[in-house]
Amino acid sequence: MRLEALIRGLDLPLRGNGQVEITHITHDSRKVEPGSLFVALEGKHFDGHTYLGRAAQLGAVAVLSGHPERVHMNMPCIVAAQPRRSMAQLARRLFGAPDTKLKVIGVTGTNGKTTSCFLLGQMLEQIGLCGRMGTLSYFNGVSEERAHRTTPESSEIYMTLNEMVKNCCQFAAIEISSHAMMFDRVFGMELTYGLFTNLSQDHLDFHGDMESYFQAKQLMFELLKPGSIAIVNADDAYGKRIRVPEGVILKHFGGSANYDLFFDDLTLTARFSEFSLHYKGEAQSVRLPLLGMHNVYNFMGAALVALEEGLSLAEVARLARTLKAVSGRMETVAGTPSFQVVVDFAHSPDALEKVVSCCKSLTKGRLILVFGAGGDRDKEKRPLMGAVADKYADVVVLTSDNPRSEAPESIMDMVARGINRHSDLIRQADRYKAIEYALSVAREDDLVLIAGKGHETHQEIAGEFFPFNDREVTLRILRRMEAKDV
Repeated sequence: MRLEALIRGLDLPLRGNGQVEITHITHDSRKVEPGSLFVALEGKHFDGHTYLGRAAQLGAVAVLSGHPERVHMNMPCIVAAQPRRSMAQLARRLFGAPDTKLKVIGVTGTNGKTTSCFLLGQMLEQIGLCGRMGTLSYFNGVSEERAHRTTPESSEIYMTLNEMVKNCCQFAAIEISSHAMMFDRVFGMELTYGLFTNLSQDHLDFHGDMESYFQAKQLMFELLKPGSIAIVNADDAYGKRIRVPEGVILKHFGGSANYDLFFDDLTLTARFSEFSLHYKGEAQSVRLPLLGMHNVYNFMGAALVALEEGLSLAEVARLARTLKAVSGRMETVAGTPSFQVVVDFAHSPDALEKVVSCCKSLTKGRLILVFGAGGDRDKEKRPLMGAVADKYADVVVLTSDNPRSEAPESIMDMVARGINRHSDLIRQADRYKAIEYALSVAREDDLVLIAGKGHETHQEIAGEFFPFNDREVTLRILRRMEAKDV
């Protein structure tokens, strides 16, 4: 598409030749290719203007900038007052508004977004192929790549949605973070469904307070077009406050018979969750091979989308038995017959309480908890996480998560403020040694919960990334322990 056509009708002044052909758009100089429009974004740690030379060498033919005086390259320059918003508009136009050719399901909330998207993908495949974008990976219907952030920048989102269209996807499930809303990563997108999971304290280092955090989540529902459907966990206090634009249908799920989809007769075990599911006067018994109350809610949200798409309640109940857990989300680690090990991504007070209380209720012996808190993030949540550990765990092993630029010991000090016990508290900044200790003291019928990193494959310490996966480390230690016992 010619540059002048790409910006036609938009309030975007152009300096230079508008006849150049644009075939690609990116904010990442490493992904520039011949024919690219390079967007010089300014962030907390990087400034795209410093990569203009590299972008030009790789074939960029035009640039979009909020500071044209800093663009000294001999190429056309689009002047944008709001570069991120303009990038979203141009990416959507360049890739043919792919969000209108798919049924896009936006999923927001503090916890459960990733699991909800994976469950949506598994359930909707009965109708058509479902692409995914979220914390773990981006799946375009054919290939899957590891994600670098929960919601990518708009140039990548619209390009991936376009790939989904080409790969014959009918649906796209996208995790939409509060940061994504504030930074216009999904600006202009049309959603067919908006799914709200829950809201609890997290990211207050960015949003400042819970109300601002909630309002950022609320913004996603402005992307719903008339006739589309908002699906909300009404058992969540913030879920009750969700409002939708005129013409949008609002549906609720949870544990009340007043909701559109509800459950009762709930039984939670260490192997499955069992309950009755009710929809439009019908009822079905469901056995879900996922652990914990939070996963019942994750299932409910995805199930309501599937029901709205035409699956029967009986089909949903049948599918429930086949659903698979997401890596690092209440993931059971095989390796010992005497005690159980579970790895989970919980890294906020609410998420930690849900998973710890769930594991406590399922444990015959002691609950041994290994956890920490991330550096350079919301510091207010650290003692709250400590209080959760103090309330539920029999043995607390306080360790390092991703300390980033902070000293692990100072992070642990802040977490420890919420822990009142003087016994059964172990501090070990080395995460490997912390896990090793927890496994070494576990006895028959105990459960070891390793929380905070889940699926992650690296640990970030002082600006460096070191290979580290809780599940793999656990298996390595268990194998070594078993070899010693032989």
